[in-house]
Amino acid sequence: MTMISSSYFPADAEQHVLAESTVVEKWRRVLIEAFSIRYKVDKSKVPSGLGFTANAYFNGMNGVIEDWVSPLVSIRNSLAHGQWVVAFNSDNSDVNVSKTGSLRRLTLWHIRLQKNMLDHLERLVFDLVVTRYAFERDFDKHWSNLIAAQNRIETGKSAAWEQLLRRRHVRGKRHRARNFVEGLRAGNGNT
Repeated sequence: MTMISSSYFPADAEQHVLAESTVVEKWRRVLIEAFSIRYKVDKSKVPSGLGFTANAYFNGMNGVIEDWVSPLVSIRNSLAHGQWVVAFNSDNSDVNVSKTGSLRRLTLWHIRLQKNMLDHLERLVFDLVVTRYAFERDFDKHWSNLIAAQNRIETGKSAAWEQLLRRRHVRGKRHRARNFVEGLRAGNGNT
């Protein structure tokens, strides 16, 4: 929202984005508006009227929205509506088995990696909207980082990360206890 409210994003394009009814549709509209502006193509011709490379950029970024942002928003909405254990369908008349499975697999590790992935997508969109040269120049770097985050999510090595957090916690407790004892000795017990 900050990006589309900036002076870099035309007011009429901002209104088109705000007119969309869902978060995912807003993300898609931002891409359409930004690619239309950057590559001077009518909005109705995005992505078909874009050159090969710009079309590939668009399809890659739109694919992230479809494959990652949309499911993430769906899970977020379930959590926001109190569906922490069992997710329901859109009219709350039945259990959504697929979404319930996604909820059960969701961990802090997944959330952190998804945030990391979204940060990379945000940088791509920022460069697309705001910068003159950085989008094309830095696209491969941001894209590689985004794909690396996706791969880390898909490989599912959360158990190793959780074990690392546990070791850090234990090490921190020992460090704090040692510092406390050393502080007592240094202060001759008058602390």
